[in-house]
Amino acid sequence: MRVIFTLLLSTSVAASVVTGILPAHSATSSLPSTWPTVPSIGFSSSDDSLIETFSYITGFSYAEGATSGIYTRTVSCSSVDDAACAGSDSIFAQMILPPCSPTATEMCIESLEVSDKQGVLKKATYGYELQGVKYPASTVRNSPAGSSASVWNAKESLNSSGADEYAVVVSATLQNYQNKGCTQFLTTPCAFTRGFRARVYPINRVASSATNQDCLWVEGQNCAKKVDFAPGARAALTVRIDNSLTGFLFGRIKNVGLELTPLSTTANILRVEADPIDVPKIYAYVAKSELSKYPKIVEYWKTRRQQLAATDFTSNDTVDTGPAPEWAMGDFQAFEELVKSGPLVSSIWRFGTQAGSGTGSKCFDDKSKLQGLVTTNAPTYLPSPPVFENDELAYKVAGAHHLADGVTLFKGSYDLVLRSDFARCLYGFTSAPIRAKVSVVSTDGSTQDIATESLREDAARQWLYLSARNFTFSSPTIKVKLTQDAPAPQATAQATTKPAPIAKKSITCVKGKTTKKVTATNPACPKGYKKK
Repeated sequence: MRVIFTLLLSTSVAASVVTGILPAHSATSSLPSTWPTVPSIGFSSSDDSLIETFSYITGFSYAEGATSGIYTRTVSCSSVDDAACAGSDSIFAQMILPPCSPTATEMCIESLEVSDKQGVLKKATYGYELQGVKYPASTVRNSPAGSSASVWNAKESLNSSGADEYAVVVSATLQNYQNKGCTQFLTTPCAFTRGFRARVYPINRVASSATNQDCLWVEGQNCAKKVDFAPGARAALTVRIDNSLTGFLFGRIKNVGLELTPLSTTANILRVEADPIDVPKIYAYVAKSELSKYPKIVEYWKTRRQQLAATDFTSNDTVDTGPAPEWAMGDFQAFEELVKSGPLVSSIWRFGTQAGSGTGSKCFDDKSKLQGLVTTNAPTYLPSPPVFENDELAYKVAGAHHLADGVTLFKGSYDLVLRSDFARCLYGFTSAPIRAKVSVVSTDGSTQDIATESLREDAARQWLYLSARNFTFSSPTIKVKLTQDAPAPQATAQATTKPAPIAKKSITCVKGKTTKKVTATNPACPKGYKKK
């Protein structure tokens, strides 16, 4: 079965080497334990294969006379305004935000909190930044300053290794696609497209050695290794961020809480609190000698790899396309019958922007606000916000049916945070309470029962929180439908009519010299009196 969800991952285009500190070697997209023994084509996906540590700025240009749209020349830039890069066709910048300080008041990391053994969030203290090249902010291009990953200490909240250190990496990615000849850099087509991603890594620093190949970074004689959060731990990250961060965010977290507070006319304070999550790696390969048995894969590969496909089919190499968000769902669907789970990537804690805008409602057109956050443990997802159709928000994800042991069912999780006024815009709701129904629809049209689902609204009625747990894969669609009771009809005043007055008449009664006047509907004289 397949599941439907959404995300954007920013893509690093280059790496930086800084004197004294070496970035970790990126793991190849292949999974060593599952790498084919014969020449094959396929894909493998590891959720945390990209780990940013340092800022960098690169200018890209096409080959002289090239018409393919492929960048072939690069130059390093000392800033986004560097005259040496003014002639580049495009500029890409990865700017890692520094901790907030008197000189960094916007676009910075304000705080990190990690829960202690009692589950209480405790503030970590800022330790230090990795040594690296610093890049200045630019008012010309409205870009932030670039720094390096920072290390924070949580004395009361030790990680799984018993260490109290946590690395925080908040990166803003910026790229313009028409740089050469531009003089106005804040408007299309010269302006930067922007991405954002925040990560928290529990770390343990050990002595560096030739056997330590999985370091996040090497600093002097120390190797910083990623470890897990302590069991049951929860973290909260607060950042000051440009208020151009709008639309939907995507996260690898669960049980989310979100707060957004205006800081200035240009920035917001964003606080995200959540549990870490585990995501299985997935992979699928076809031996080239077996390709004739899979015509669907062959046709897909010709589109996926275009001019390279013919060589891919005949070379003696294994071709692994690796994780690419824009192709991930297509890769999965082409190889679906062959997809398997690899080992878990554990204790992931990150969130960031997505590509594109939501569709299906004019409510997505409001680009002035952060509208929501989607999180899932599904290995594959569509890199875009949920689609609104048939009065439902649908999100597409995918994953293997079982974990790596081939026996244990992989159970999915899904959290959706919606701005309350955005949800009410979608459905035309009033301010009355909202209910939700979550369904997981398989490719054959059947619907799964969901073991756990919940909906709540925060006390300020700013955000709606919805979660679903324990659905299975391989490629279903998750659908969320919100409902609200119709407002009770208002009581209307009943028209009242006065009864017609009853006609009365009068008579005169006498008794001796005494006279009485009697008035009634049926007048009668008292006993002893006679009608006159």
